[in-house]
Amino acid sequence: MQQDNEKTDWLYSLLLYGLGFLLFWEWLRPLTVISDTGQTEIFILFTGFLFLLSYFQLPFWLSFPIKSASLIYALHAMFFPGPFFDFLWFDYFLSDVSQNISFLFGGSFDELSNVFRTLLFFILLWLISYLMQYWLIQTRRIFLFLLVTIIYIAVIDTFTAYNAENAIIRIVVIGFILLGLLQILRIQEQEGVTFSKGRFPVYWLMPLVVIIAFSSLFGYIAPKAEPQWVDPVPFLKKTTGDGDGNGVGGNGISKIGYGEDDSRLGGPFVMDDTPVFTAEIKERGYWRVETKDVYTGKGWEASRSDRIPFEGSTETLYDESVEVEPFDTKVNMSGNEDFSFIIHPGQVNDIQTDVDVQYSENPLTGKVFTESFGDPLVLDQYSLDYESPTFSEELLRDAPLDYPNQIQDLYLQLPDTLPDRVGTLAEEITGDETNPYDKARAIESYFIGNGFVYETKDVAVPGENEDYVDQFLFESKLGYCDNFSSSMTVLLRSLGIPSRWVKGFTEGEFVATAGEYREYEITNNNAHSWVEAYFPGVGWVPFEPTRGFSNQADFVNDYSDDEASNTETPDPVQPEEQPEQQDQVTEDQTSSNSTSFSLEWTKWHSIGLVITLLVIAFIVFKNYKKWLKRIVLSRYKRRDDGKALSEAYFRLLWLLEIHGIERGANQTLREYAVLVDQKLGSQDMKELTRRYEENYYRGKTNDTSWNEMKKLWENLIKKMES
Repeated sequence: MQQDNEKTDWLYSLLLYGLGFLLFWEWLRPLTVISDTGQTEIFILFTGFLFLLSYFQLPFWLSFPIKSASLIYALHAMFFPGPFFDFLWFDYFLSDVSQNISFLFGGSFDELSNVFRTLLFFILLWLISYLMQYWLIQTRRIFLFLLVTIIYIAVIDTFTAYNAENAIIRIVVIGFILLGLLQILRIQEQEGVTFSKGRFPVYWLMPLVVIIAFSSLFGYIAPKAEPQWVDPVPFLKKTTGDGDGNGVGGNGISKIGYGEDDSRLGGPFVMDDTPVFTAEIKERGYWRVETKDVYTGKGWEASRSDRIPFEGSTETLYDESVEVEPFDTKVNMSGNEDFSFIIHPGQVNDIQTDVDVQYSENPLTGKVFTESFGDPLVLDQYSLDYESPTFSEELLRDAPLDYPNQIQDLYLQLPDTLPDRVGTLAEEITGDETNPYDKARAIESYFIGNGFVYETKDVAVPGENEDYVDQFLFESKLGYCDNFSSSMTVLLRSLGIPSRWVKGFTEGEFVATAGEYREYEITNNNAHSWVEAYFPGVGWVPFEPTRGFSNQADFVNDYSDDEASNTETPDPVQPEEQPEQQDQVTEDQTSSNSTSFSLEWTKWHSIGLVITLLVIAFIVFKNYKKWLKRIVLSRYKRRDDGKALSEAYFRLLWLLEIHGIERGANQTLREYAVLVDQKLGSQDMKELTRRYEENYYRGKTNDTSWNEMKKLWENLIKKMES
């Protein structure tokens, strides 16, 4: 019979944990809409794994390292390319944690890195999973969490683009089932109800499920009245000065998706998951629209706006020495944006469409316009033949410095108002480099640390006498792709390296596989900007300085030595060059402004700090009950006043509850005393309770009562298990 009851308890727990996880999942679903958080599936999997470990009730010494290892693995999957057991990334991770802990205790919350913010979020999920276990298994109460969840989803649905129409139905169904199941369990525990052969009370739960399902279905299909309250969003926008778009973030400028006018940058980027287009493509990569060459100190403009007939291929981006591979793709516009131009992934050789269309091109920006008899034409779909390059780092490092005059005239321009400290910073960053390519890499890596944070909301707008890049580099250090890409372009130009600002979209989100092609959906959230630098004999090479984004271009050490594509930080093949390259990667990743200590010191300092915190946490967890008993014993051992017995008795009840011997809601002190003596194998609790009732319920209080009962009280505390 006891074995059957144990199986029943496991079935209860499985259902409770499963429903609790589904309810908490609703908190994670809106993250992709209300924030710039990506890869939410990793958060969901991590949370599910925590719930699973809680369900199996593993001992702390086993569950804690498992959860810690899964947390670190999740961080690696989100932020660090390469194998998990390559401890180069772990050195950087420990260095980042150490640096951000100092920011945290110093109150510099804006300087926290994305890696550290994500670490804190994982820890928060860990704590919530523990609280869910406490609410579901210990207290059997979930109503407050359910109410907060409904309020949270309602607010998100009202003030953001997240559609909670289906979410609220899921929450109500899951929540009511949980409430009903917990009520059944409370009745069973309080009234001592047992079920024949320990079987799960399906005949109790099924009517509840049927009623909830029927009520939810009826509420969903029933006719509904129009909203009786005025939409609060316009009212709040008007109240806060945002009714005309001049109150976003308090700076008067906001950006949604891809925009045409870049003459004044800054302000928040409003997240919007409206689809722009889908693409079937073999090789993922960025989607470009145009480039701009004139930096004004406030934003970017194109020095030419004229158009010429499109000759079948876009601007030549790469020299003949660059190895390219032909690809094709099919683009389907969503119809949500009036884009009368071509969005393409590289150097286009041919465009095919089913409609009669004329193409024209801005020879400077590379933007290809679509027209029909002189009027802008928005294509529903089109196919492209294009070339994807693979860059040789040896060719890039050996590239000559004799730039063509036209390239210098267009792509070294800087405003006279640019502060001198921008150029000084560029010299400091690249002081150890000897060629333009390594200088570009050093600047690209500079934004990994040094306090720069990817931020889409609290983004400053330069004042009348402020420079956009200077403000970002030296003051705010908060921004998104426009801030990072503009800053790198200006830093390169200040070193005499021709560069330009590129606009388009990131690769988008994978949707499905269609034969040998993969389908991606690109939304307004994927609007992006990056950098291209010019190298004679190679052409225009892309760089990605924005934190949290990876360069999609392929780089190899040399064509003759390595035919396999690599990522933005390729691993060299030649043995004699490997230590030098690894040191460079380490230096780039752990560089820190105003930090003089070495990576080795930081690594061991971080490891020591983490190990110390883990040891302290483990010791406290294993011994806190023992310490509480000693504190209570020492506090009351020398007291002999009349109030000591009452206070000590209730302190004893508190310790018993901490040690797992809980008093029922309707249980008298004498009934509870019998339970305690059964658990501890003594008769002391009944005697102590009897004396307590005599002293305080029958008016027999005296100062000698506590001294007489102290021995019983001490014996009970000492018999409690740690």
